Amino acid sequence: MKWRKYGEGAAIAANCLVIFFMVYVIAKSAGYTVIVGDDFTHGVRVGAFHVPFFQYFVASLQYMKEIYLDWQGTYFAMFLQAFLSPINNFGLPQLKLVMILNVLLFVASLFGVIWVAFDLFCQEKKHLCVRLTVFSLLLFSILDANIYTEVFFWYSGAVAYSFPLSCMLFAIMFFLMSNNDRYSNKRKLVLSIVSAFFLFCASGGSLAVTGTGCYSVLLLTFGFYLASRKISVRNIVVTVVGIIGALINVVAPGNFSRHTQNSGDGNFMLLQSVKWTVKNVWAETERLTKETMFGVMLVAMLLIGIYLSARLQGILKEYGIISVLALAAGYVTALPVAVGYAGPLFPNRCYFVLDVVLAITLLNFAVFIGCCLDKWAGLRENKSACAVLGIVLFAVFLAAPESVSESSLMTVAQSMHNGTYQNYYEDCVAVYDYLENCEEDNVVLPMPGWIDHFACFYFDEDETSWVNVGIAEYYGKESVKCGEWQNE
Repeated sequence: MKWRKYGEGAAIAANCLVIFFMVYVIAKSAGYTVIVGDDFTHGVRVGAFHVPFFQYFVASLQYMKEIYLDWQGTYFAMFLQAFLSPINNFGLPQLKLVMILNVLLFVASLFGVIWVAFDLFCQEKKHLCVRLTVFSLLLFSILDANIYTEVFFWYSGAVAYSFPLSCMLFAIMFFLMSNNDRYSNKRKLVLSIVSAFFLFCASGGSLAVTGTGCYSVLLLTFGFYLASRKISVRNIVVTVVGIIGALINVVAPGNFSRHTQNSGDGNFMLLQSVKWTVKNVWAETERLTKETMFGVMLVAMLLIGIYLSARLQGILKEYGIISVLALAAGYVTALPVAVGYAGPLFPNRCYFVLDVVLAITLLNFAVFIGCCLDKWAGLRENKSACAVLGIVLFAVFLAAPESVSESSLMTVAQSMHNGTYQNYYEDCVAVYDYLENCEEDNVVLPMPGWIDHFACFYFDEDETSWVNVGIAEYYGKESVKCGEWQNE
């Protein structure tokens, strides 16, 4: 018993170190994000610079309305686009703060879902070591899946995808808490209201997040009905609020004008979009299992399912139904992307949402399989079987298509460690300073060198391109274009 206690303590410490390292790498690297492309054009269109808070709040609401009518229905994302805009307020220091906050909110919301899920199903035990292990595996699976340059290193991508996704996870967290019998009815009501608020915000983000959030809460509502055979009015109200937010997003006049502008009137093909959706989800699932360490994470979660099976046997049937239905969440995530782009295009920022969904649903399904294996074969009590499964996990780890050092997370860590991000940030700051202080009206300057795994600052040789026009308007120049320095 004493050695077991020491072992659990060591595992907890190891998990804490791993989690700290992952969060530190992404958060610190995100702090070197620079202002690019849409960040300028959105800020210029907002039009309010360094004004009092209330005046700027109103300007942000007005901008949200303009975009809703003109370009897209993402009301919450476009409010954040204006409200948190660094070029309209406090510049690069604010951008650093927002991007670090973006990472921390995502991590906190993901951890919150894991924590309250354990509280709900394992009320009599804390299982701190298991909770941290599950969170470590899940977070690594997501960060190993890809380098999300358009989410962690791009302001406009963060406010449209990551912030709403964090709101979705917070909505799920509070939703789970509102269904925990350890709380009073009064507190459950408050938790449901908070969940509805976050879900409504999430529904105002990218439609990939909108659909995922509504489907998740609808699925949980059904799951709690299966478990209790009682209809929860609170759960239904939260779901309806999310659906209302989704409808507000979907019916925006800007969505139709944008789709027509990008794809033409006759290119909306639902059947073809479904085909692209299935193809994209299958391709990404295959990539995760064949090119990353996701297979190792699946086996590890299967073992955790065996360990937790005794806690879940009472609701195994209901848990299994929801786990199977949850596998469809990836398709719910991918369908709006296929419809919106009228083709197989799947940007990096959309892969972020899809990878988060696939990691959660597939790892959860592995836990369910572990529970089933234990029920059918009693593996937890069979020490020989546990030893064999441990060997299998080790073998899968050795046979993984990549090593830990080759993971996306370590690639970002290496770029931060060798100064690539820091040096590039300084190069971009020099360009911003020059544009801010130079006297010429028609500016010609070289673009900073391109670096990998980062949302790089860019503009064009054509001074009439949209990004050049946005930069020129922000800095009060007649034109800006790429070339050599004029004074050289």
